[in-house]
Amino acid sequence: LAGGLAKEVPCKAGVLTAEAIAAASTCRTKAVVLSSPANPLGTTTSTAELIKIAAVAREKDLLVMSDETYSRLYFGDEGEVAPSILALPGMQERCVAFGTFSKTYAMDGWRLGWAVTPTAADAVQLAKARYYISACSPTFTQHAAVTALADSQDCVTEMVEAYRARRDVIVEGLASIDGISLPGGRPTGAFYAFPDVSKFGKSSDIAKVLLEEHGIAIVDGAVFGEEGDGHIHIAYSCSLEDCQRGVERLGKALA
Repeated sequence: LAGGLAKEVPCKAGVLTAEAIAAASTCRTKAVVLSSPANPLGTTTSTAELIKIAAVAREKDLLVMSDETYSRLYFGDEGEVAPSILALPGMQERCVAFGTFSKTYAMDGWRLGWAVTPTAADAVQLAKARYYISACSPTFTQHAAVTALADSQDCVTEMVEAYRARRDVIVEGLASIDGISLPGGRPTGAFYAFPDVSKFGKSSDIAKVLLEEHGIAIVDGAVFGEEGDGHIHIAYSCSLEDCQRGVERLGKALA
């Protein structure tokens, strides 16, 4: 976009760190993209680490693009909503935060979201770029979004607790399988797990065998970039019973 070149930065314990961002930055670096809680790992960047990242952004004059798609689907211990770098002092003028109704309110496919920019002029420029992707949002999705925001948020609380229970089933099931590990440990947000299965072979081969021979639909981690190779992507956006069956099948398949 606009002649920019994306550069992958390795995570540490499943999280993008200030140290890694500083090491990867050059005089040509303009921005850093954060995703927290993250897809595909389900990890969340702590407030302490965000403070360090903010310091790097100020030192190197970087714009921070914060993907906060899963901010309400958070199981961590820093409040009801995942920590946001936008909330830190001095970051409002150098941060663009993005969110969506898709996950929090189960409006997947309706393509309605929001962005917070430093100035109104920045929002106008962002809208120009967006126009060439989709011209406008249908009115029915806008009415649905207003209702979602105005009505009781109990449905979100219930959904988070359901995801928490499914997360626990998946994590405990994976822990019982010798040879599997979770980078970043127990997921604290979103509805994904990203186990390392490299001890069993190529993740692309494992994904194919799991689907064709065991009826388990997962995604080869390599589609998320070089760092994802050797992992498989599991979504627990299904029933608790399906999570239990799926992880039991996985254990038998990798035995």
